[in-house]
Amino acid sequence: MDATAPTTAKQNIRQLKKQKAEILASSQDRKKLKKVQRKIKLLKRESRVLGQEKKLAAEKTAAEAVAKAAAEKAAAAAKPAEAPAQ
Repeated sequence: MDATAPTTAKQNIRQLKKQKAEILASSQDRKKLKKVQRKIKLLKRESRVLGQEKKLAAEKTAAEAVAKAAAEKAAAAAKPAEAPAQ
């Protein structure tokens, strides 16, 4: 996943909203308007999906960091107990 993908999608949505406003102000061409609205709808869906993926990836890395820290702590706790036994 590209880190800039959600940002790019949101920028494209803003651009399309400006186009939509221009279409409404000038000709009110229904066909162009529907096309722009559909593109906005698809980009919004894409940005939601990308946001979810980004959130899941962040949670996964956080969970891995916690697991690694717990493993290191357990290993450190086990070493001093083994040392005096020798």
